[in-house]
Amino acid sequence: MKRILLVEDHEADSAAIKAAFKRFSLDVQLEHARSTQLAWEMMQCWAIAPGGRRPACILLGQLAGPHDGVWLLERMQEDRRFRQLPVIALSREAGMSDRARSFSNVVGAMERPADELAWRRVISSVARISQALPDLAGA
Repeated sequence: MKRILLVEDHEADSAAIKAAFKRFSLDVQLEHARSTQLAWEMMQCWAIAPGGRRPACILLGQLAGPHDGVWLLERMQEDRRFRQLPVIALSREAGMSDRARSFSNVVGAMERPADELAWRRVISSVARISQALPDLAGA
């Protein structure tokens, strides 16, 4: 089973993403971190654990605060274990998707649509796409 790490502090967005993954991604284990700092700590633990399984992808909400999504992307670029780990950035902030795209491991970045139906289509598509991601266990 593939692991996907969701990094999102917005409760309603987290719930919608979890529901889409439950519906469309049966072979994906969705892990949730409510902050980038917690996500980084989880990634470090997975990397050192015997038989630790890296996530196949990170879904990154561009979180506000001192440790925003860019902070996590910078940490990942500095660590060879995570430099190539694919990230899909989903932002509520105007312009944040452009900042995320400057990182080589960001495979997709977009601002959250204001229309709720369009947002649900986006997360359903991301959940479906996750089916095709390679399992990076032990990579």
